[in-house]
Amino acid sequence: MTETFTGYLVDAKAGTIRSVEIDRSDVLKSIYAHIGCTCIDAVWMDDQHTVYCDDNGLVDGLECFTQLADFPSPLAGSLLVMGVNEEGDSVSPTHSIDVIADQFLIFRAVFDPAFEHIDRPGIIGTRVAGFDIRIQQDRPKIIRSEA
Repeated sequence: MTETFTGYLVDAKAGTIRSVEIDRSDVLKSIYAHIGCTCIDAVWMDDQHTVYCDDNGLVDGLECFTQLADFPSPLAGSLLVMGVNEEGDSVSPTHSIDVIADQFLIFRAVFDPAFEHIDRPGIIGTRVAGFDIRIQQDRPKIIRSEA
């Protein structure tokens, strides 16, 4: 048996998903390192896959969040998807990264500047008068390894 297996890391800030290596001898430490926290929660994606997230991710101000298909609550921060075998051990996902990526939508607030035209003696131009806010949603972009 190899010392590592593959997981899929969803980076909501970057809007990406990529394969990462999980240390089989210390799975919990690998989860902490990849998602950047020490208090995690697990969400069942289906009967063969689990999504790990920051348990306190929704507490602070959010730049973005991720929605998992058929799961009612948003998930904040980076997410780690791993497979689960019959014994309940963490293993590589059985689905491809493409199939897993299709299960997520990343939501971001986008600030569009609202410009005001200035036309008075000595000044002709525009300035930002405020912002319009909209929510952008995208599937994570798949980052394929160079191997």
